[in-house]
Amino acid sequence: MILSDGEIEEALGNGEIVIDPPPSEDQFTTSAVDLHLGDEILELKTFEQLQSEEPDGVIRPILIDPGEIDIYPYLQKYAKPVPRASDGSFMLPPHKFVLGKTLEKIKLPRTIAARVEGRSTLARLGLVVHLTAPTIHAGFSGRIILEMCNFGTYPLQIQPKNLEICQLIFERLGREPKGPVRTVYVDQETIR
Repeated sequence: MILSDGEIEEALGNGEIVIDPPPSEDQFTTSAVDLHLGDEILELKTFEQLQSEEPDGVIRPILIDPGEIDIYPYLQKYAKPVPRASDGSFMLPPHKFVLGKTLEKIKLPRTIAARVEGRSTLARLGLVVHLTAPTIHAGFSGRIILEMCNFGTYPLQIQPKNLEICQLIFERLGREPKGPVRTVYVDQETIR
């Protein structure tokens, strides 16, 4: 069952769901809560940037086995912060992929799961904020990492901390899960 705005407010009020910082009234829709983009945004290094880090004469292709990769060391080596304008915003050109995180940290009980979804206005501009795996498991706590891509025609100026980038839809489970939360992303604070 998807929670309504009143049920979400009640769950926040009694501490069943935690969103920190707490959402303002205008972040609620009838069945979701909007979250803001945080200030950590990373992009993958280009092949040219990686090659410039190698000694002269070293050329190596990169091939990734998704079934074997350890994502945190990968991002430590192959990701870098997105350059910012003087006002703190960043430009997301067409067809560019970046990773961001929510400003808000969430904590869910073992009886409520959530889905992170994009917002329709941003989608109509070509911005996809969560490409796949929208499930936020019951019992999860941490910031939500967003896989963002501008599929639109024009560059987008993105303002961290001000832009409501995604929405959370909460769903109450029929009964408490029997097993533990099995994700390496519990209590994540940073992208890498």
